[in-house]
Parts: sequence; structure tokens; C-alpha cells
Amino acid sequence: MKNNSKAYFLIIAAVIIWSLSGLLVKAVNVDPLWISLIRCLGGGIFLLPYIFKEKIYPIKNILFGGIFMAIFLLSLTITTRISSSAMAISMQYTAPMYVIGYGFYKSKEIKFEKFIVFLFIFAGIIFNSITSMNGGNWWAIVSGITIGLAFVFYSYNLQKVKKGNLLGIVALINIISAIFYGILLLFRYSPPPSSFNEIIILSISGIVISGISYALYGEGLREISMEKAMIICLAEPVLNPLWVYLGKGEIPSMTTVIGSTLILLSAILDIAFSIKNNKKAKKLSTHNQEKTVTN
Repeated sequence: MKNNSKAYFLIIAAVIIWSLSGLLVKAVNVDPLWISLIRCLGGGIFLLPYIFKEKIYPIKNILFGGIFMAIFLLSLTITTRISSSAMAISMQYTAPMYVIGYGFYKSKEIKFEKFIVFLFIFAGIIFNSITSMNGGNWWAIVSGITIGLAFVFYSYNLQKVKKGNLLGIVALINIISAIFYGILLLFRYSPPPSSFNEIIILSISGIVISGISYALYGEGLREISMEKAMIICLAEPVLNPLWVYLGKGEIPSMTTVIGSTLILLSAILDIAFSIKNNKKAKKLSTHNQEKTVTN
């Protein structure tokens, strides 16, 4: 896959929008299922006309993408509620560990640079989990791990969708997710939000956070690798708690601050290693071309 500045900009823009989700969840007093359903329904309906612009294929990956998106958003919302925003967002970024770890397994080779990034992310996740473990809040750990796994499989299936209008793909995934939540509500009913303001907030967030942001992410993912996109997304654990602190006054624990710092350092290290490897590959390519011309 080729790397370009536009793709990186799109991923960064998506991350900034996603980072507002913690503040949203803290701002409304609604069951997590209803928060997720209204968000996805708002995004899906807003982008609905784009579904018919171009045939979307393969539909199998859209279906699985919608299901994993639903699991991801619901787990994220639950973790934010029963723990902290910083904890929920940071646990999302167990995802790069699974991707890097799978790469080690597939290639049967452990690369030093990737292993260092892996260790920094893992250490960050451990620090971010300490508060929940000390408080006996093991469900926050379980839901947090679910966040990371669901995000990996969502990204994998989104990357496999090669044909279709991008906004139409996002709309269809949101609608599938909303249907998934509707089915869950049949088995675990809870009263819907009664405040008009809460419904408006959730609907607008659906359009922006569950609609536009994932369109940006999907477009960027077509140009750069899934692993690289996930590493860039590691800026979210820093931004999300910041917005929650500014909006609701929630202060992360010291262990969470340390964990988020380690996660951010992993992203910086990965970028530094990538620049180094790209320069080395470019130098080798130039050398080979000069050698070919000489011969």
C-alpha cells in the first residue's frame, strides 16, 4: 500500500472526531444500548442516499463489519460508563498488539522494532488497567479487551470492501449496527431517552462521530496499512480524556496518565522506525538502480 499525506490527514481527522465520544457518553444519562443505537441510526439515515450511488461489494464484509462495529461501540460505551473515559479509550488500543502479534506468528519472525512498539503498548495498557483491577472492576477489563478485538475485525473487514461509494459503505455499516442493537433490546429492554435534548445530542453525534468520521477513516485506510492506521489512532487516548476533563472535570488517575504516555510513545517510536526503514529502503533502491546502469 502506498503512503501519502492525504491518507494520514484523513486518519488524524477521524481520530479527533472519535476523541469527542467520551464527552458525549458522560453528557447523557441513557442506557448504553440506546446511546449506540441512536448514534448508528443517525449516521445511517444521514448517509442513506449514498448506499444507492454505487454497488457495494463484497456484502459479506459489510455485514461482518457492521456487527463488529456494533460490538466495538457498545463495549466502548459500557467501559466509559463503568470505568473512566481514559480507561475505555486506551483499552481500544490493545488492537495494534493483536495485529503485530499476528504478524509475528504469520512470519515466524520477531522484528526488534515491532517488538519494542508491542512492549510499550502492552505496558501502557497494563498501567491503564491498574485502577480497575485494584477496585475489582474486572468487567471494565473484559469490555476493554472486547473493544480492541472488535476494532481489529472491523478494520479488517472494512479493508476488504473494495467496491462501493465510501459514504454508502459507512451508512450500511451503521444501519446493520443499529439493527444489531435493536435485536439486543428485544432480549434486554430498557426505557428509551425521554429528554429531547439528549435525543438531539445523540442524533448529531451519530451524523458526525458514527458517520463522517468513519468515512474519513475508511478512505485513509485504502491508502495506508491497517497496522499503521491503528498506530496513528493511538493519539485518541490522549485527546479523549482531555475533552472529558475540560467538559466534565473528570481527572484520570496517575496510572492512567502513565499508561497513556507509554501508548503515545509507542506511536512516536513506530513513526521513527518507519522513517528510518523508508530511508534505508530508498537508499538501497537507488544503489541497485545505479548498479544496474553501470552494468
